[in-house]
Amino acid sequence: MIKLFYIIFWALTICSCTSVRYVPVETVKTEYKTRDSIRHDSIYQRDSVFYMVKGDTVYKYKEKYLYKYLFLNKTDTVLKVDSVQVPYPVEKKLTRWENAKIKVGGWAISFILAFVLTVAVWLVYRRIRK
Repeated sequence: MIKLFYIIFWALTICSCTSVRYVPVETVKTEYKTRDSIRHDSIYQRDSVFYMVKGDTVYKYKEKYLYKYLFLNKTDTVLKVDSVQVPYPVEKKLTRWENAKIKVGGWAISFILAFVLTVAVWLVYRRIRK
């Protein structure tokens, strides 16, 4: 029973050691946004005609309705294409000197070094002169 346990343990241990597999990430993202707007535009108009003649009675009463219903459909579509930054693992970490160069900057280090050399030359020249 113990031998079977050791065999299973070592088989699982050996099989579990694999290399890192990176999951592919979408680099370009396309997004569609569509907005529909429907407007109800209606016209209601009433027209009436009325005749009346005095004496001999003539009545003409006529109503006319005008209905006009319109549905205005407007569709707005926005297409947005965006590039997604894919993070990659760092293979080699920066040294302390490289980090310092990045933080301070190459030009600043050059100016400081030139200033220190100028002061050192000035001090040496002053001691030689005395």
